[in-house]
Amino acid sequence: MLAVPSHSYTVSDEEGEMYFCNSRCLCLWAMMLVTKPKLPEGDRERSFVMTCPDGNKRSFDTLVELAQWSAAKAIGNLESEWLTKGREAL
Repeated sequence: MLAVPSHSYTVSDEEGEMYFCNSRCLCLWAMMLVTKPKLPEGDRERSFVMTCPDGNKRSFDTLVELAQWSAAKAIGNLESEWLTKGREAL
């Protein structure tokens, strides 16, 4: 088993935690999941809490919000309205 690097993203939901080495990996996972043709609607409505490499946490009410945020972050568009998705979590 490998140690999770300290600069990774952690995404948590009611089923557990997932670790992503960078924003591009997070974006790929979120986009593949949100565009999955037969994904049950309930899965699209799951909420997530993400911990960024700097330790800040964001909460997302839906998978779509997480996917939009991760796409803007991976592209590096700091002015994207998608970076306002979710909210700061404590």
